[in-house]
Amino acid sequence: ENYMILTSPESWEPLGRKKRQKAESKLKTHQEIWDLSKMVMASVDDDFASKYSALAVTHNFQGSPHIDRQNVGPFYGLSLGDFDDKTGGIMVECSARVVAHVNTKNRLGKVDGRFSHWVAPYDATTKDRYSLIFYQTMGKYQKTESAIFDPNFKTDSSCC
Repeated sequence: ENYMILTSPESWEPLGRKKRQKAESKLKTHQEIWDLSKMVMASVDDDFASKYSALAVTHNFQGSPHIDRQNVGPFYGLSLGDFDDKTGGIMVECSARVVAHVNTKNRLGKVDGRFSHWVAPYDATTKDRYSLIFYQTMGKYQKTESAIFDPNFKTDSSCC
């Protein structure tokens, strides 16, 4: 399991000298990932591409239910790999009785991480799952309104 966070130069301003140098070095080392990810995001949501301040890059991450308290708005997630279809997406609590499974395999899904969410189960022992999570921790705070942003979402009783 691997987890790396790249941050935008704009987010370094409040950091001390050593933390700033570390963040700058990490971004420089992985600049190609940052640039390609920026292009992917711009192809879907050009406005968000100019605002997100951090990119989590993961391999076979599973994690547990959590809330992203540092986020100022929704995030986008993309997952890639040979894991099975209909697995490994983002599960998010829409309400006390509704949990959505947002399919992020080979596509971007938009979720508000200020609602409890986690990675849906997948076979991490024999399959690979990579993900890119684009999120914003600075800028204007957006009111929480919806846990997911998919007009085609229908409650799936198998996940609720």
